Amino acid sequence: MDRPYKRPKRQAVSLTSLLDLLFVMIFVSLIQEKSPQPAPEKPKPVAAKPAQKAPAKPKPAQPKSYTVQATFNFYGTSSNPNLPSGKYIMNGRWDRKSNQLSLGGVAWIERPPRYDMVPLSGKMNAAQGSFTGRIESVGCKTFTLQRKLKRSKTPISGEWVGSYSCSQGQTGLTLTIE
Repeated sequence: MDRPYKRPKRQAVSLTSLLDLLFVMIFVSLIQEKSPQPAPEKPKPVAAKPAQKAPAKPKPAQPKSYTVQATFNFYGTSSNPNLPSGKYIMNGRWDRKSNQLSLGGVAWIERPPRYDMVPLSGKMNAAQGSFTGRIESVGCKTFTLQRKLKRSKTPISGEWVGSYSCSQGQTGLTLTIE
């Protein structure tokens, strides 16, 4: 008769031995963490540098855009002398980066019969003293203005003189920007 196959016996590791080993590992880990750390190095004194000039004060930042108020004063020209004159207040915004100025009428100061306020939209060239663009109204075309008087409130403040063209013909314009 054949004997049944017997497996060789393995040695069992006792649970207490494993727990003892785990305890020793944790204990060693804690001791390593609590070992004294070297003291931080004290900074070495820096040698004094020779006195330098104070940096220039930066210029105050200028706004990216300005809210402006203007007076639109229109009148007849030598080529179109029979036009009535009129005047109204405008408000708008000038974008410093693009040099775009847009103005819209707000209130009449002097209104001739059958005349309406017209909005202006164009490009400023303060360095060359010009303002050109379109009048955004039916029957109107372009305007061209030159700076005649400079004021200090904004870079575009002052008196701008020229003309514009609408259905009534060439019309004189003085735009005073506050």
